[in-house]
Amino acid sequence: MSEAAATFHHYGISPWEIEVLYDTLNRSFEVDEKQLEPDDPKYVSMIEICFPLQFDENFFQTFTMESWFKIKGVIKDIKRRRGRKGLKTFLKFEGHPDVIFQLGHKGDRHFEMAAEKLEYLVDVVPIQLKSLPAETQEVLFNFDEASYKWSPSVAKDWHERNYIFKNGEWESR
Repeated sequence: MSEAAATFHHYGISPWEIEVLYDTLNRSFEVDEKQLEPDDPKYVSMIEICFPLQFDENFFQTFTMESWFKIKGVIKDIKRRRGRKGLKTFLKFEGHPDVIFQLGHKGDRHFEMAAEKLEYLVDVVPIQLKSLPAETQEVLFNFDEASYKWSPSVAKDWHERNYIFKNGEWESR
């Protein structure tokens, strides 16, 4: 088990869903689990998982593909059960910078497609991170429903400045 702790914050999910996600995370990491108050009326459920590892091949070796598929499967099942009421999901990977994948699609099919493509980004994300503005602390990736691709959307640096990724370039906001 890794010395570092994963965080698992949530609202609007059942005790069984919490237990399965917690137990799967706990196979590889200590887990800091917390139920939050709903903060977005557009979504009945929210899951935020922060993995204490970078998003790279080492993550999938440490966490194991079996655990990754379990987490992903449970999240997709939760989304199917919520339907259009909505599940908002953030998967964060600690690194330099932190990488956050946001799944907030209302349609089941787009949500599922976005989730299914995540592990295939392991070779692409490091290349995309090379073009980030200096001193970037975290970068948010969103799934584009038109192109069916994940791409960086917002970067934040240590000075709390935000940058938007537009037309293949980072612009200060």
